[in-house]
Amino acid sequence: MSAGIAVMEQSVKELGQAFSGAPVNIDDGSMVFFNPGAMNQIRGKLISVAGYVIAPSVAFQDSSSHLSPSLGGMPILGNNGGDLTDPVFIPNFYYVHELTERLAFGFGANVPFGMRNSYHPDWKGRYQAIDSEIMTLNINPSLSLQLTEKLSFGAGFNAQYLHAKLTNAIDFGAICFQVVGTTPCANQGLSPQTADGYTSLKGDSIGIGYNFGAFYAMNQDTHFGVSYRSRIAHDVRGRADFSLPDSAVALVQGKAFIDSNARTEVTLPDNVLIGFSHRFNPRWMISADALWTNWSLIQELRTNFSSAQPDDIQHLKWKDTWRYAFGINYFSESNKWVLRSGFAYDQTPVPDSQHRLPRIPDSDRFWLTAGFTHKLQKNIHIHGAYAHLFLQDSLINRRGPVNDFLVGQYSAQINIIGFQMDLRF
Repeated sequence: MSAGIAVMEQSVKELGQAFSGAPVNIDDGSMVFFNPGAMNQIRGKLISVAGYVIAPSVAFQDSSSHLSPSLGGMPILGNNGGDLTDPVFIPNFYYVHELTERLAFGFGANVPFGMRNSYHPDWKGRYQAIDSEIMTLNINPSLSLQLTEKLSFGAGFNAQYLHAKLTNAIDFGAICFQVVGTTPCANQGLSPQTADGYTSLKGDSIGIGYNFGAFYAMNQDTHFGVSYRSRIAHDVRGRADFSLPDSAVALVQGKAFIDSNARTEVTLPDNVLIGFSHRFNPRWMISADALWTNWSLIQELRTNFSSAQPDDIQHLKWKDTWRYAFGINYFSESNKWVLRSGFAYDQTPVPDSQHRLPRIPDSDRFWLTAGFTHKLQKNIHIHGAYAHLFLQDSLINRRGPVNDFLVGQYSAQINIIGFQMDLRF
């Protein structure tokens, strides 16, 4: 959907032009999210309701996944995991209300971060990931003030709920061989890949943040915008549940791999968005923007357990990213239709194949989009848009928790379709 676990889909109107006009958008309520400084361009009241169906196709192709060399380096048994994604639906809602000629209020409810995938339980990377889901819900009230005839400023408060669920298999045979020894473990039926258990981590959190932005209208045809969304710290608390094969119960001796409370601290990144739009004549307009995201905040994900279970540490070493977009709009002579298209390049925060997670097999992507706006009535506009995302094939050579290695290649593409209605009154 966007780099890392960011969800860019916050406006169907903007989706049609690859979100190239997001920081200067004054036509729908998504300005609450992208740039609250633009809200006082609205007269009266505006409601925007949108929904998106996102249909990714992601496949893994194994090349040489294997166990630890200390265990002989034997190949990991299993399949390639199947198509690990299903279509998902993402909604958003915005409301903008002109309080005075210089002051406006806005409210948004959306999903700024999220991801979900699921592999076959017996796939080659089961010791690193089976089911993965991260969902956020963000509530964003905002205010906007017109400072001068051309310059406006806006700011908002964000309350964000996060829910996470992660599952994977545990190779108790490999653990036994590494901790106890080959012969005694084999005598107990604890050989690598023959005594799998499972773990499930679930947790929730509420984090607080803010956003602000400035909107500058050089004239009626040329607009500039810049906005900032703060990082949000989450203290995710929940449960870790383990399922052990009978042969492994004696191995752990009730000290580890027991159901317990779990805790993970993660800070979702801040970003800066800057862009402009220019209308050459009554028929044509162009827009462009650039988005910087501070993904380098996420260097590792560490889960602490209330039991004697050692911390689970996922090393990510993510890097900061840029997203660049360009769009063009055509306005019909009757002014009832607008046709638009856009292109964007979106960097991945994943630095290399050693740090690519099977839970988030992210790679650089290119957006190609098209959309329309139709003035159904004087106060009702509908928007539709389609996007196809071309993702670069990406290699993975990821070391797992018991020195298992997932080695192969991911190929992916994403289709997005969205519809939106704007109601002014």
